[in-house]
Amino acid sequence: MKTMAIPAGPFLVNTLLIWDEKTREALIVDPGDRRSLEEIQDKIFREELQIKYIINTHEHPDHTAANAWAKLKFPKAKLIMHPEAAGNLSFWIESELGEMAGAEYSPQPDETVEEGDEIKLGNYSFRIIHAPGHSPGSIVLYSPEVNMAIVGDLIFKGSIGRYELPMSDYKDLQRSIVKVLNSLNPDTTLVPGHGPRTTVKEELSTNPFIREILG
Repeated sequence: MKTMAIPAGPFLVNTLLIWDEKTREALIVDPGDRRSLEEIQDKIFREELQIKYIINTHEHPDHTAANAWAKLKFPKAKLIMHPEAAGNLSFWIESELGEMAGAEYSPQPDETVEEGDEIKLGNYSFRIIHAPGHSPGSIVLYSPEVNMAIVGDLIFKGSIGRYELPMSDYKDLQRSIVKVLNSLNPDTTLVPGHGPRTTVKEELSTNPFIREILG
């Protein structure tokens, strides 16, 4: 599996392109702006990739800002998110944060995913973990084949997701962090929605917010 991350938009969301080198099947996670999609489109052309999915880790507008543009560029790709995220799209796009993120209208998803669902990408798979707290529709995508988890805004290197936003809940965030960390092994790579990659082991030992949550 190959992964390409492009910091996108004013909030520097990690827009991801992930693909299977053998089957050339690919997916896009959190299209943050048109510029990042243009870079991704160039990579797709050079690698001869087929975009199967566009996935939102959650509904906040910095992560959905270019959903419509992505669907226009890749009309055969299925737009996927959690049902709670789908229900909150309009609220966030029309919010002040949506204006700051430059978010455009987002279509509703072609499919929704719940806890335990699986997304297949060539020879790889992503198991869905519902992880509310930062937002009701937050999900984690875990690939056992490469021991990698795309965690959205649940966990960052040295920090955790915000919980003072509308519809955020600190208790839910705590429960989700504990659930996700308990379901992954220490060597799992964590790919957050903002900032650099990290590992479960590193965050357990150095992240002060997580150390406090776990007591």
